[in-house]
Amino acid sequence: MIDTSMWKKFRVGDYFHGVRGKSRKMQELNDGEVPVIAAARYNQGIAGFYDVLPEYENAITVSCNGVGCGSTYYHDYPFAITGDAIVLENIGNVPQGALHFIASVYDVFFTSKYSYTDKCSADKVESEIIKLPATSDGLPDWDYMETYMKRIMKETEKSLENLKRADNTKQQIDVHDWGEFQIKNIFEVVKGTRLTKANMKDGNIKFVGSSAMNNGETHRIANNEHLHSANTITVCYNGSVGETFYQDEEFWASDDVNVLYPKFKLNKYIAFFICPIIKSVGQKYAFVDKWKQEDMKTEIIKLPITQTGEPDWQYMENYMKNIISTMQNNLTLFQAA
Repeated sequence: MIDTSMWKKFRVGDYFHGVRGKSRKMQELNDGEVPVIAAARYNQGIAGFYDVLPEYENAITVSCNGVGCGSTYYHDYPFAITGDAIVLENIGNVPQGALHFIASVYDVFFTSKYSYTDKCSADKVESEIIKLPATSDGLPDWDYMETYMKRIMKETEKSLENLKRADNTKQQIDVHDWGEFQIKNIFEVVKGTRLTKANMKDGNIKFVGSSAMNNGETHRIANNEHLHSANTITVCYNGSVGETFYQDEEFWASDDVNVLYPKFKLNKYIAFFICPIIKSVGQKYAFVDKWKQEDMKTEIIKLPITQTGEPDWQYMENYMKNIISTMQNNLTLFQAA
């Protein structure tokens, strides 16, 4: 735990100038090697790698749209941005080694304050007052930030090496003989119900929204008018498009989410097998396109099949049980390393 009692408040705009990116039609870009930063809460905000000219390097970006609004990352590599992100130009001669530390602090502050319905902007970001480590003279303590991040990075590298040693069971799955199935033929696709923050009542019922984190759970509510049963699968059709999760308890799904009710005997192991497959198919639907209910129903996914051409549910269950057992053993090795 970091002791922040001696930290002082500093205005973001005194050290950084916020510049919003230009709008890009992502579907018109050709694949390439330059990472393009957009609105995302994961993968450092990278929407993909495209054939564009890099615009910045060694800079901080802030997502200003989508469910990842406020997400802040430091990039030590050349990159470009879209209109869904802000770059913080370093006007305060902040040392490069301190930028990673600052990005982490800003990320906690911005993601707690801004959201898809209350978006940030370059002006808003510059006006924010945020605490940072300070020297006895009341100036930002760049040396402390650099030293701290060097230690964290060293510890992280050690953890990654331990993970690599534990993960020695990765296998490529042969899907050549798998069958194709429309989602509507194995699931009933039901649209979620809108519930505004103003109408939410605090409680213990899971509220599943358009989030890529925490199995889609964004709140706990007491509202119980439109609940979905456990042992179902949720898929984001808007926001974090394609994010797919197994739900093991009763929940309320927002109107940005579709709920898949199985037309077969589902269990958590089969769900864990199917969820990544559905997610991979959903990735082709951009945020601007959404994965509409009718499109989701007719979308095709590939699954293992029996000799009669039906989905091989038993194979999927056994496969995931084996994967989970292997990962638990790997975790034990990692913790002991």
